[in-house]
Amino acid sequence: MEQDRGNQQVLIRTSWISAIGNLILSVSKIVIGLLAGSLAVLGDGIDSATDVVISIVMIFTAHIVNRPPSTKYAYGYKKAEGIATKILSLIILYAGVQMFISSIKAMFFDSERALPGSLAIDVTLFSILGKLLLALYQYKKGKYINSQLLIANAINMRNDVLISVSVLVGLLFTFVFKLPILDVITGLLISLFIIKSAVDIFMDSNVDLMDGVQNEVIYEEIFKAVELVPGASNAH
Repeated sequence: MEQDRGNQQVLIRTSWISAIGNLILSVSKIVIGLLAGSLAVLGDGIDSATDVVISIVMIFTAHIVNRPPSTKYAYGYKKAEGIATKILSLIILYAGVQMFISSIKAMFFDSERALPGSLAIDVTLFSILGKLLLALYQYKKGKYINSQLLIANAINMRNDVLISVSVLVGLLFTFVFKLPILDVITGLLISLFIIKSAVDIFMDSNVDLMDGVQNEVIYEEIFKAVELVPGASNAH
């Protein structure tokens, strides 16, 4: 019980640090994206904003899942994590769809588009460094308390580093070839990545809510292990 309480405190503290860090990165990228006129940086900022929501959901969920069973919820509150994940996926989906619509409008309906400002590159470099540090921190803490939630979020932020790198590459090509449309295309690709992430999160949460098995290979491993036990047979 004492260890569970300690792990809960680590989870909450790590989530708060992640939320504050992502909030700083998100506000920086959204503001600079608007000022510099870069849809790619703006989309990256929106993606970081979803990470803030993820951290807040993790904090809220950490206070619920460890509650003892009650007369109303005789099996405890562990499924609250799956419900929170569903809500989270819908929030991420909404952000991705809005970004997709904005990119389509900019691509086909904006008659003239200026090159993004150089500040867009500076804030993207800042984002890559910040995201990398946050991802490493969450992964380390996740391993320490054996929290799949923290480890999964660390992997999610590692993917965000790849998004920021793609934004940086897109910006560099935009400046080299003097083609603002490349920035819009990068923003469009990011929106599709955000939408795919939302769908994947939604579908993966179904397994937990329905008490399913993520990797069915485990059945074969169990059958083989049972056969090695003298006198044991007919595993099912």
